[in-house]
Order: sequence, then structure tokens, then C-alpha cells
Amino acid sequence: MKPGFNRIVSLCLAAVLTVLIALQTLRVADHMQTARALAAQAYPKGFAESAFSDRREDLQDLVDASGLSEDAGFTEQVAELFTQLYRALADLITGRASFADADFTARMRDIFDGLFAIDTRVHEQAADPDDIQSDGFVAFAASIIWDFMDYYDTKRLSEQEMTEGVSVTKDIPYIENADVYRRLDIYAPEGNTKDLPVIIDIHGGGLMYGEKELNRVYASRLASRGYIVIVINYRLCPDVLYPDQVRDVMAAYRWVARNGASYRCDLNNVYVVGDSAGGQLAFYTSIVNTSETLRALYETPETGLTLNAAGLISGMYDMKSGFNSPLISCMLGYAYEQSPYYPYLQPEEVIDLGTLPPSYIVTSAKDFLRPASVQLDELLTQKGVEHQFHDWELTLNRSSGHITSVAYPDLPESQTTTDEMLAFFEAHRR
Repeated sequence: MKPGFNRIVSLCLAAVLTVLIALQTLRVADHMQTARALAAQAYPKGFAESAFSDRREDLQDLVDASGLSEDAGFTEQVAELFTQLYRALADLITGRASFADADFTARMRDIFDGLFAIDTRVHEQAADPDDIQSDGFVAFAASIIWDFMDYYDTKRLSEQEMTEGVSVTKDIPYIENADVYRRLDIYAPEGNTKDLPVIIDIHGGGLMYGEKELNRVYASRLASRGYIVIVINYRLCPDVLYPDQVRDVMAAYRWVARNGASYRCDLNNVYVVGDSAGGQLAFYTSIVNTSETLRALYETPETGLTLNAAGLISGMYDMKSGFNSPLISCMLGYAYEQSPYYPYLQPEEVIDLGTLPPSYIVTSAKDFLRPASVQLDELLTQKGVEHQFHDWELTLNRSSGHITSVAYPDLPESQTTTDEMLAFFEAHRR
């Protein structure tokens, strides 16, 4: 990030946070209205709309819908937690904190634990608890974080160029009557006339954010290496729950098995790649794809697709105790511990229920999800599952961070990661 932009962000966030703290006892709507107005004045053009659009109105609606807005201290408690969230984001954006810092992780957990307690309270007093599944204060706070991420992803992609000589076929439905979240894009070398090995790519975003276009530059790089690359969308939490996302990915696999040959896919050589939450889905659905027990649990039929190998990049494998565990209510609902899917979330809970294909796993020193990759490496080693693990140490570039080979595919270290992953795939080619 450029120093000038850092200063703008710092000044604006300082102003926003000062106002938020000063107005601590006022209504949440006033907080958000003031924040958005200040952001519109100080942020670069487009940032206010990206990071603050409809926040005030949406949050006020959530407060009003809770049925607790008149209870003593309720509004102040909500305002305090959102103030803490903006303070944490300010520290993150200005470099005073990192997702990889244990203190920052603890701060975020405290915020989301507090919001989950509020959601639980709202859920318990609701006239019809079944009407309130997962879309509450936790989900709203997460959406603010994803709004910030969307701004930076948009900026990053605007500075990158697609690989020349790669064609894209966009928005193919992988189920009948598909909405935008159940479509896929196909990247292929221009003028290709022969069947090529296939990479199915699953984007990240904490299971709550993102779309297939986030990985378009990365996909074009992979396609230029002689692959048909199929990048899929899936529906997002909390609009749906995690089991629906598993079913979406399985439906995409089924579409590839049935239709891939029409797009010059060599269906004897199919690989899956996922980053962050996409890494979790790539790992998990690879197991489901080979597990009669899990297919019955998710009520999803066989796909007819065999995965030769997987590329798992900074994956979000630890759903119960890792960085993302406070968000589990958005993925399985407030009563998540009673969900029939809850006992089958962690790698150690499902690894013996199916067959994980040989896997290339990569993480790095400042990857905030690094512990999950280290634990997966240890589990696969213990189970004797074939895999290759690359844990990047600190470097001068961004490769010591999260999903670097996908987000910044042209860095030397990213190219090394991609070279290693594709070599691993080629070693498992039929």
C-alpha cells in the first residue's frame, strides 16, 4: 500500500473512530451515519460506497428487528462492540496489527463472541426462533470486514492483467435455473483443439464473501500452462448455510463430469484447487466425493468425477477452534452444536470417512490461517496420506502472507508455488 494512501486511511479511520467513541451512548444509527459521512469526505473515491454503503440503515434495521432496542444497555453494548471492531480494523489497515498476531486474533474473538452472545439473546426471545437462522449481528460485523476486503480486492485486480492468449467462457449454469451463485467460468488456451487436463478452482472469502471473478487473473495464469481451468461460484453464508455450499460444489463437480468433454476437458486428469475458504471446500468436498457416509449426510448423489490431486492454499480447515470459529453461527446457525453436520467439520473428523486425493498444501509465516495448514500436514502425515507441504518463511515480498500465490501470482515466490503445485499435479497424471 502506498504511503500517501496509508496516511489518508489513517486520518479517516482516526476521525471515524473518534466520532464513534465520542457518541458511544447514542443510537447505533448515528454512529454509522457519521462514519459514512466522514468516510465520504476523506477516503479515495469509491471507498465510501464500498466500505460503508447502507451500513447505517442496515444496522438500525437489525437493532429494531431484535426486539431489544428499548432494553437498558442494549444499544450501548452493540455500539461498544462495533466501535471495537472499527478500532481493530484501523489497526489492521494502518499496519499496527496483523491477522497473524495472536493479540489481534484475541481481540477479534472477543468482539465476535460478544456479538454472538447478543445474537443468542435475540434468538432466545424470538417469537419464532426458526425464523432466525444465522443472519444477525455476527453476520453484520463480518459483512463490514468483507466490504473492506472487497475494496482492496477490486483495487488489486485493477492493477493486474489477464494472461494473453487465454479465452474465457463465462457464467455457465451448473444446475438448472441457476442464480448467479451457481455458475462457472471456463478458461482455456486460445485456439485449443485437444483435450487438456482440468483444474477446478474454488475461490476464498470466509464462506461469506467473494465470487469467481476474484480468481480471474490466477485462472488465466494456470490456463496458460496448458490446462482447462473451471472457476466456480457457490452460494454464500449467511444467506445459505455451509451444507448448501458443499452441495453446490458437488453439483459443480457433477456438471464437469457430465459436460466437461464438450469443452475439451480430459476427464481422466482432473484436479481441484482452493484458497482460504475455497481450500476448505476443496479439501472437504474431495472427502465427500469419495464417502458414502458423507454423501448420505449431505443428501448429495455421486458426482461421477475422480479427482487426481488437490492444491490447498492457505486453507480454512479449522472450523471449530481456529480464527474463523466465532463465525460458525453464520455457517450452521445459532444452534450449531445441535446441527447434524457439526460432528463432521474438522479434518480429523472426516479424514477416515473417504479418500483425500494426493494433496499439495501451502501456507506461510504471516498467513493468519497457518496453524490450520500445519495441523493438516501433521494429520496427513500421521494417516499416511500422500501430500507435499510448503511452509514459506518470511520473504521480502508478500509471499509470507495469506493466499499469496493466488492474489499476487506474478511474484517470484508465487511462481515457485505454482510451479511446485503443477509439478505435483503432473506427477499424478494418468
